[in-house]
Amino acid sequence: MKYNHLFADMNPIIKLSRLANCRFFFFFSFIFFIPAAALAADHVIIIAGKGGQPDFTEKYAQFARQLHDVLTTKHRFSSSQITVFAESSARLPFAISSSTVEKIQTTFTRLASSLQKTDLVAVILFGHGTYDGDWAKFNLEGLDLRDLDWAQLLDRLPPQRQIFINTTAASGPFIEKLSKPDRVVITATRNGEEKYVTAFPEYFIEALLQPDEADLDKNGNVSLLEAFDYSRDRVVRFYETANRLRPEHPLLDDNGDGSGSETPATNNGDGRLAAKTFLMASAGSASPTAVDASNPFEKEKAKLLAEIENLKARKNTLTAAEYNRTIEELFIRLAKLNRQIKGK
Repeated sequence: MKYNHLFADMNPIIKLSRLANCRFFFFFSFIFFIPAAALAADHVIIIAGKGGQPDFTEKYAQFARQLHDVLTTKHRFSSSQITVFAESSARLPFAISSSTVEKIQTTFTRLASSLQKTDLVAVILFGHGTYDGDWAKFNLEGLDLRDLDWAQLLDRLPPQRQIFINTTAASGPFIEKLSKPDRVVITATRNGEEKYVTAFPEYFIEALLQPDEADLDKNGNVSLLEAFDYSRDRVVRFYETANRLRPEHPLLDDNGDGSGSETPATNNGDGRLAAKTFLMASAGSASPTAVDASNPFEKEKAKLLAEIENLKARKNTLTAAEYNRTIEELFIRLAKLNRQIKGK
């Protein structure tokens, strides 16, 4: 079988393995890790992949444009701190170049020499994803990048704290390949079979553009966990309103166990690192305030999360129809409760 991927036939990117002393970096410039002094990231790379059709090309370019604008207008980052890749036909005047393996590789190599082990590294992907039964891929112009390719690229980077967000269809398998301690991985789907265009990226961008709504604990900052919860709840609401079965189930993994969670929580499993990773934090901001355990809404949320985890544990004892119906009902209740907590 011949794969359309980066490492086939000794593609030049394999040569990256020889650059053992290089430091390589793509990052959201606005992300901070707490506790410890707030650390601003040095660079952000946004990749809008191949759209395939004009409407999708413009859609993914729009996501890239919105994220670029958030960074430059609300977070005071200069254009020199942001690298954007988009399809050649996309109308993005600030895009550094087309979203091809060769162009991306060149930029990564250039950034590799300027970053340190203590830096943060992250990447966000907008576009199409596919799964062939063996590999999940992010579609670019020309050759694609597989989940394994991204994992190998990230593993070669000196920064220990890493973030990878794939908002495409069929992105679930990326978690298994990329999961690692000190790395936050977010995907728009839970497996490679969820192959339809996702609503998740629109709501993830919305969480950044409307921080007051996404900031659940009202401490003035939006963590990756809060942005994920906001996006997941909006996805649930979208399909509930449309009276459609939900074909996408976002996951977050940040404990290195190779298994993502749709309901991450700081008290158990996934969610602890993401809760300390801020998308909208200001320099010198304080650590997030603790959740008020006496709040009845928070108690109800904890109960719902426990019910969901308990249901997952009993999955093998239920029929597929019963399990899917019950967990969907619980997620709808969770989404409604989160709206109440946010005062919406």
